[in-house]
Amino acid sequence: MKIQEIRRACFALLCESGTARPQYSADLIIRTKLGIEQAALLYKNETIPEETVKGIVSLTARRAKGAPLAYVLHEAEFMGHPFKVGKGVLIPRPETELLVEAAAAMFPSGTPARFADWCAGSGCIAISLLLENPKLTGLCVDKSPQALRWCAINRRMHKMEARLDLIKNGEPSEAPIAPLSLDFITANPPYIPEEEIPGLMREVADYEPHMALDGGAGGLFLFKKFFKAFPPFLKSGGMLLCETAGEAQIRALELLAPDEFVLVNKISDYNGIIRHIIWRKR
Repeated sequence: MKIQEIRRACFALLCESGTARPQYSADLIIRTKLGIEQAALLYKNETIPEETVKGIVSLTARRAKGAPLAYVLHEAEFMGHPFKVGKGVLIPRPETELLVEAAAAMFPSGTPARFADWCAGSGCIAISLLLENPKLTGLCVDKSPQALRWCAINRRMHKMEARLDLIKNGEPSEAPIAPLSLDFITANPPYIPEEEIPGLMREVADYEPHMALDGGAGGLFLFKKFFKAFPPFLKSGGMLLCETAGEAQIRALELLAPDEFVLVNKISDYNGIIRHIIWRKR
């Protein structure tokens, strides 16, 4: 089968299934399997080996059944860097890049600091920060063994074994972290209110791990634990940067935050929704 034939066939399959952006998905799958750029895909029409055709069709069929494209390809881009993802780990979102940018601005390249990234998942936040600033060292903390396996894969891929430790932990107050040892903490916890979980998009609800999404009543379950556990870990003046469900949740968090934390900033996402909140420890 020739390149343009398989391209048309994949596009038709994805259109028939109602997949969003069918041409984009088809082209990205084919480009990834063939190792070519989009411009080449548009103009090349060589014959593809049968085994490669089977691989392309198999991946396209998974996408047609609803699997997220990042899971199909086992890769997502974050802050311009590739990260391996798959079953058991949350797919990085563009709005989370704003959290990384905020932390990087507070601790710019050349500034030595140690941090922890809670609910680390793929490790995209922590590894991106390490790539931005060679003077940082960090910890990735997650309770999911599957997520930590993906984090370890990405740590190895980006050659960060010497600067990034992994901790399996489900109870923040019991994490093996020395008192007053951290300059800042980032967290993208499960923050979706439990009552909103049934309304999630099919791609999210059917494939991504619910433990990384469901934040309990009001989406506040882990935040309450953070407020109790984190002050002892942070140095005086240390920062806490969190992603949230939005303005209503942030209002609740402002009421829950302990006196040790002073509100520093709120950051809106690309849709104008206040998405991130930053505190400083007194």
